[in-house]
Amino acid sequence: MNSQSHNAIDGTMNETTHGTISGSMSGAINSGASNSHQIWLDQFAGYLEVERNYSSHTIRAYMNDLRQLIGCDLPNENQSATIEGVPPQNMPTTEQSVSGTTMTPGSGWLEAEGLRAYIRQIQEQYSRPTVARKISAIRSFYRYLRREQLIEEDPSKQVRGPKLTRRLPACLDKEEVVRLLMTPDTNTILGVRDRALMEVLYATGMRVSELCGLRVQDYNQEAMEMRVLGKGGKERVVLLNQSAQGWLKKYLNEYWSKLAEGRLPQAELPLFVSRQATRLSSRSVHRIVMKHALKAGINKTITPHTLRHTFATHLLEGGADLRVVQDLLGHTTINTTQIYTHVSLERLRRVYMNTHPRA
Repeated sequence: MNSQSHNAIDGTMNETTHGTISGSMSGAINSGASNSHQIWLDQFAGYLEVERNYSSHTIRAYMNDLRQLIGCDLPNENQSATIEGVPPQNMPTTEQSVSGTTMTPGSGWLEAEGLRAYIRQIQEQYSRPTVARKISAIRSFYRYLRREQLIEEDPSKQVRGPKLTRRLPACLDKEEVVRLLMTPDTNTILGVRDRALMEVLYATGMRVSELCGLRVQDYNQEAMEMRVLGKGGKERVVLLNQSAQGWLKKYLNEYWSKLAEGRLPQAELPLFVSRQATRLSSRSVHRIVMKHALKAGINKTITPHTLRHTFATHLLEGGADLRVVQDLLGHTTINTTQIYTHVSLERLRRVYMNTHPRA
């Protein structure tokens, strides 16, 4: 690496251009990198939060991957390997050089050969999807450093990620959906809440994080629609069917206050609440859906995201335009939505093979 890049690390670069991230997030990324490289990580995290609108979960995952990269590249003979599960004898030593220059900890990851050595190591330790995710984080980081003129060359341009076979998402058939939705005991407060919750998930196809973030004011009873804040802070409107509308109104008008310790459902309060009158977490919603799937005797792994897949698949099977489904799901590109066309074709193929007399 040239002297210009070293000077940038050592503190001559401009102060943080994208602001600082919240204290909790900053604390989550402070371990595992030297002070000089930590400046880059902090600025990159701020960029992801402020300019890219990435969630705290995504930023934390990026930081974990990058700390591993910075802390684990090409250790010298006195430094043990820190890549999980890799014995020190399998890691490169200081005798292994790149273009005649001995690599040292904290700098090898800035060179193409050092980066390739790191990628080879993680490919031996992790699954293809995990390696692909780590490489994606690394590429984003290098692009940011290059854009800010903190490095002269982007070594990740010469790195190829693993080829992934795209798995078709699991979904329910219509009979399974009915069984699932009929499972909650609607003679109880929690049963009505759970029925309304699952009806909304299936009727709208929203993500579980979007459902948990709903406020009372996001539900428009008269228009039978909901305002959802999706990935990247993008807002969209989703529609409710008659069944979801009926159960949601019943829950909000008759049962919400009973869960919320007698409070009225004011605009800024969460729409779906727990027995402790607090906002339901994503983990709680997962448990609710899986509990009722088990009661319904559905012999497959069911999560809230399964209902999102089912929503999209059933719409396409019913003749909905792919662009409409894309908008309802909140997908940025049509490519993400196209996976559901393959699901529908697979279902059509099964129906054909099971019903055609010559199949």
